[in-house]
Amino acid sequence: MLSRVANALYWIGRYLERAENMSRLVLVTSEVSVEIEGLDDKLAQRQWDELLRSVSSSVDEGLDFSPETGLLLPYFRWLFLEENNPISVRSSITSARDNARAIREVLTREVFTDLNECHHGIERIRRRRLRDPVAAREEMARCHGSVIKVLGSIEHTLSRDQGWTFLKLGEAMERTRRTLRVLEAKLPGLAPGAADRELPLLFARWRGLLRSVASLENYRARHGAALDPDKVVRFLLFEPTAPRSVLCGVGRLRGYLDALPGGAAVSEADRVLGRVHAALIYDDDQIIERGIVRFAEDTTTQLTAAHEAIRRQYFPR
Repeated sequence: MLSRVANALYWIGRYLERAENMSRLVLVTSEVSVEIEGLDDKLAQRQWDELLRSVSSSVDEGLDFSPETGLLLPYFRWLFLEENNPISVRSSITSARDNARAIREVLTREVFTDLNECHHGIERIRRRRLRDPVAAREEMARCHGSVIKVLGSIEHTLSRDQGWTFLKLGEAMERTRRTLRVLEAKLPGLAPGAADRELPLLFARWRGLLRSVASLENYRARHGAALDPDKVVRFLLFEPTAPRSVLCGVGRLRGYLDALPGGAAVSEADRVLGRVHAALIYDDDQIIERGIVRFAEDTTTQLTAAHEAIRRQYFPR
């Protein structure tokens, strides 16, 4: 496979996963903040601050809060439709579509058509502008469904060949990084001794953490309805059957690398990921004792190193 095709597929996987993550994070944050708002307005605002930290975005000067715009609309516009924000849903879908157009011949009709429709749907929303918070949530929910449809087309129509492997490698890289960033942003405010410890608010935020990484129902299937903080953290880090746990993500990355040309040899990326994988399997108690936020920061750095090693090996400029 040509390196330019492999590179485009890898980034399509990353951009689509980023768009799905971003739309879900905005929807969950809006619901949690509405639930908290009125009981604790500062805590509601903090949910949006944590969201921005989890997606590596600073508050842009365009986020103008006022009684007219409300708390939600500026964030929806910035994280959903802003073309100058590289991590907005619109930017991610546009970038995925641009890559898809460059390698149209290796994609199925269903994948390209669904991605194109998702892109045009977002452009129609942009032209109408978002002026009502309820309408904004509805549009974001529809967009999230459109992204899920594209991902479904990928699962159901693409051959399990090298191209699919590169695409899923990008997806797994983006998903694992996002779980780590969400933990890094949200856990300090949920730590023992943190402020705002009223039980209704606390459980709403723990549910929000699980929903932020699409894991609430998976957690309940494993542990029941009770929200135990230690079990939640261990589930998101170490549960091998949870598709968005860090252990599952790192395992997927290693599996996809093994399936690529040269996978039988130990590459630089596999060395990096192997060390992280071994720590997750064998050093779980030590990770908890040293601090999850510190582990999340260090592991994000290791994933960046793995990404750079993959780029040098498969996508040389």
